[in-house]
Amino acid sequence: MMNTPESRLMRWRTTANAAWAIIGVLLLVSAAGLLIGRISSALAPFVLAFVVVFLMQGAVAWLEKRHMPRTQAVAACFLLGFVVLTIVGVVLVPIVGRQLAEFASAVPGYLTKGEAVIQQMQTQYNNVVIPDWVREVATSVAQSFSQVLVRLGNGIASGIVGAGSGIAAVVFDLFLGSVIAFWVLKDLPKIREELITLAGEKYEADLENLVSTVVRVVGGYLNGQTVASVVTGTLAGIGLAILHVPFALVLGIITLVLNYVPYVGPLVSGLIAAVVAGLMVSPLAALLAIVIVVAAQQLTDLFVTPRVMAEQVDLHPTLVIFSLLVGGTLFGFWGMIFAIPVAATGKGLFVYYWERRTQRTLGSHDGALFRVCPEVGTEHVHAEAKADTVSESDEPTGKVSE
Repeated sequence: MMNTPESRLMRWRTTANAAWAIIGVLLLVSAAGLLIGRISSALAPFVLAFVVVFLMQGAVAWLEKRHMPRTQAVAACFLLGFVVLTIVGVVLVPIVGRQLAEFASAVPGYLTKGEAVIQQMQTQYNNVVIPDWVREVATSVAQSFSQVLVRLGNGIASGIVGAGSGIAAVVFDLFLGSVIAFWVLKDLPKIREELITLAGEKYEADLENLVSTVVRVVGGYLNGQTVASVVTGTLAGIGLAILHVPFALVLGIITLVLNYVPYVGPLVSGLIAAVVAGLMVSPLAALLAIVIVVAAQQLTDLFVTPRVMAEQVDLHPTLVIFSLLVGGTLFGFWGMIFAIPVAATGKGLFVYYWERRTQRTLGSHDGALFRVCPEVGTEHVHAEAKADTVSESDEPTGKVSE
């Protein structure tokens, strides 16, 4: 293209439109974040329904393939889930509640032992020539650690006292979320067809890719991470119980919950177990507690995660850490939990649209930042682009061949 004033003006317009589009997207994301923050309490049942739908849709589809009507399949999954939760609640809730109460009452003892350990360390390194800045850092860390223990004990105690007032709200959210999830699961195929019809033929392929990407990534992540977290928490709890660490069941549940946060969660749960074991048992037990939690995590990553995840979530560690930081900064703990599936979905959509627009291959099975799982691939993008090109070339041009 010649460097004419018209072409330069066109390039400037294209750049300006792209810049305004990016600014608009950022403004929309910021506004959505503010809105979600204001109505977060009202969204709790819908978030629960969202999680339940993605956890159960695979089982419902499996039952449908075995010629069970969809309504009956959804009802069977809910019935099984209710039975499992009831058994877990009857068996574990009293034990966990008792251990939490004991843990809250034991925090002052932790503080006393922690102060004794700190004083012993100060006595030991006072006889050694240590730079002043090292002493200041050690003292600051010790004081911060004591403050953390105080806040932890107060938080657990206040949580136990105020638990009764929030039971009604939790029960209502669980009931309403379950009702929403049931009806969404029951009519999910019809909802998908209606959305595709609403989009029209022009955007049918885009919407199909969006739905399949979200279902594959989010559903695969939630199902796989739930299984992996249960296995990790169970192994860690059993190992800590064998080590005679107090509150092993509570520590196992903490490991289970924090395992949803990659990299950061296992580290935090290991440190918590080490603190409890070190203060209540011995320094050697603290080291062994870290080994147990790390071993549980590694065994799960080696033998469980590859089977249950099925390469549904392919994110480079750099993108994982970046997503966790952004999600945690914007939405706290829940933002860290959902950061990975959201980032993986965004990466999949970016690869799809970039390849479709440029007709160049970006994702590969052995890539890094833009790795794609083998069963998805990117060939369909180029096939669609080629089909679009052929259809455009076949349109009549108004010329009559001689």
